[in-house]
Amino acid sequence: MIPLSKEKPEKLGFEHLEANVIDAGKCCSCGGCEAACPIGAIELQNLRPTLVKECNKCEFCWKSCPRMIDDYGPLYTEVFGEDATRDPALGVYRQAYALRNADESIRKRAQDGGIVTGMLVHLLETGKIEGAVLSGVDPDNPWHPLPQVATTRKEIVAASKSRYTRSPNLVALKEAIKDRKLKQIALVGTPCHIQAIQRMRLAPLKRIDRTVVFTIGLFCSETFKFDELMQQKIVDDLGVPLKNLRKLDIKGKLLVYPRGVKESLKIPLKEAQDWVDPGCHHCRDFSSDFADVSVGGAGTPGKWSTVLARSEQGESLIEEMIAAKLFLHEEIEAENLDRLRRIAAPKVNP
Repeated sequence: MIPLSKEKPEKLGFEHLEANVIDAGKCCSCGGCEAACPIGAIELQNLRPTLVKECNKCEFCWKSCPRMIDDYGPLYTEVFGEDATRDPALGVYRQAYALRNADESIRKRAQDGGIVTGMLVHLLETGKIEGAVLSGVDPDNPWHPLPQVATTRKEIVAASKSRYTRSPNLVALKEAIKDRKLKQIALVGTPCHIQAIQRMRLAPLKRIDRTVVFTIGLFCSETFKFDELMQQKIVDDLGVPLKNLRKLDIKGKLLVYPRGVKESLKIPLKEAQDWVDPGCHHCRDFSSDFADVSVGGAGTPGKWSTVLARSEQGESLIEEMIAAKLFLHEEIEAENLDRLRRIAAPKVNP
């Protein structure tokens, strides 16, 4: 009798990620592969994951990548359990809210209701986290997203507002964990960032699972290429220097708000499609389905935010902040949730 082979299957390293995601045009530049690599062999260079030293084929890079999954179904089960009820457009959530931060100083700087900033500040000031990984702004390059570790209220507040261009937030996990030795971190990100964190936990990457204790997901239809949107359109075509740009928003159109001007400049979303990052075309998650709490401006008017509490700890935090009168709260109307589902539908079911 010929004995059965006991050889283990060959491990797949960075070349597997490169062939199936990077060269295939699916990469979203989330920074997950760089954060996951235990030997520092991967770095994002011009937003492209690049091998900078020999790969040891630990497989964590592609096991953490949000673009290595086509079917999100098993991930819902892994994150929320077998019995979780999933909304086809908005994922699993325990409660939906319309919320507004009670602190006017935060609201003035916020994109919508100041909810993300408020949650991070509260988590920090109550000792539930030591810092947050989020998207800040490059001080030498206005409006250019910069992955950042924020450990003070001032840093968190300064990072407010949406920028709608790629930010490899997860790269900052290395600084937070390895350099700063933070033990309790909140992470803010778009759907790809949140999916990557959950895949890291399942890989399993224990250092990530132990330290990232809370996730806040942002609603996201797509992100835009920085040069095409910010430089060529806003600066060159519209004549707005980035240092004079007050806010960007999407409400049926891409809205550009220069400083000192009440009325926005409007860019049709059809035109903006020319600047969408190619990797976004492979995402089927609009509302950051795998976060503890998901937040966005769609579905609520004005300076309010739509908030979906997905996990038990996410719901507990929101209820705690409502009870403490840190958040103003209104019941979210069914028609607004239906509108949110309609907004999500083209991405979730293209």
